[in-house]
Amino acid sequence: MKKVLGSVLLLTSVYATAGENYFQNAWDAKGLLAVEGAFGQGQAKLTQENPSGGSHVIKNESKNAFGGGLKLGGESERYRLFISGRYHSVSDFDSVYTAGAEMQYLIRAGEHFNIFLGINGGLMGTQMTVGSTEYTTTNPYAGGDIGVNLDIIENFGLELGVRLNKNLGDTTDIGSIDYLAEGYVSLVFKFTGEY
Repeated sequence: MKKVLGSVLLLTSVYATAGENYFQNAWDAKGLLAVEGAFGQGQAKLTQENPSGGSHVIKNESKNAFGGGLKLGGESERYRLFISGRYHSVSDFDSVYTAGAEMQYLIRAGEHFNIFLGINGGLMGTQMTVGSTEYTTTNPYAGGDIGVNLDIIENFGLELGVRLNKNLGDTTDIGSIDYLAEGYVSLVFKFTGEY
């Protein structure tokens, strides 16, 4: 009985807030700050010993990737725009980071839920050490993402998505990453005051 009563109260509160108009008009905007965690894989350029002797040769290898980052931006009724910075932990690399901008088109499926399609771009930097040699690359990247946004309360929500970032630079360099493919969860804090 307690479980049924609890469920009824929860549904009643959700329906009561669902009628509230989150945006007063199409250009009303909210400030956003998001903390993100991600997991996935990257396609890396690594070195291996040359079986016939001589210098190292390059090999492609998929590597597990875990990451975290911050996004700062804004949201209107149909769009989200962020600037972002992320650190990715990729095995065999000393560091991998991305810094850039993202835009999402929101398909509203309710007052507190939407599906999004996004594009992103910026710089991808990598550093790895093989023996006593350090390899560093910085290249532009572009990509896309898809997922859902769910408002938990007025000033807090979750973003769940998948993202692909493709290196647009010279991926023949040792220590470069061809792409990062990740699933992610963002905790999104919303600021609804006057700007």
